[in-house]
Amino acid sequence: VLMLAGAGTGKTKALTTRIAHLLNMGKARPNEILSVTFTNKAAKEMRERLERLVGSRSDAMTVGTFHSFCAKLLRWDGQVLGLESNYSIYDADDQLKILKESMELADVDPKKFAPRAVLGTISKAKNMLWDSQAFAKNVDLDNYFEETCSRVYKHYEEALTRNNSLDFDDLLMKSVQLLSEFPEVRKKYQNRYQYIMVDEFQDTNI
Repeated sequence: VLMLAGAGTGKTKALTTRIAHLLNMGKARPNEILSVTFTNKAAKEMRERLERLVGSRSDAMTVGTFHSFCAKLLRWDGQVLGLESNYSIYDADDQLKILKESMELADVDPKKFAPRAVLGTISKAKNMLWDSQAFAKNVDLDNYFEETCSRVYKHYEEALTRNNSLDFDDLLMKSVQLLSEFPEVRKKYQNRYQYIMVDEFQDTNI
């Protein structure tokens, strides 16, 4: 089902009411429902609406942001990617600190290349599902800035791995990798979640 409607017309209400209907009709158990959205505020509102509609049954549902769901996936099954379940999630300040260290290792002058701009390019690459190797293969060699970012990305990626850490883009990229490359893990979640609800679907990326 794809619902198209303007702002404030009740899309989220329809989504949560549909979940309640699926439960009340016996079409799904609470733990078979996955509902995701983008912001913490929207996820909180969705959880509160569901609690009002179905009571304590909402506790067994997986409801949250894309990033929080991916973080859970990777804590549950990220070991197959070589990720320990107690991994850290780096915030913007952590990222910038590691990025600057990576620029130093790559012999890149932060006065010539703004660290935030380099980080932004790495983020775009991750949103294309490119790790440092894939980015290096796809980089425009005539574009000196991109080629420089590619060298920094390699060190940045190695630093995250060394520290058993992920940034926010990794949560999405690694989850896609987990479900794409490990059929037995994918099957487990396909069997568990019978209904997947996505609020603000138009904002999803690849």
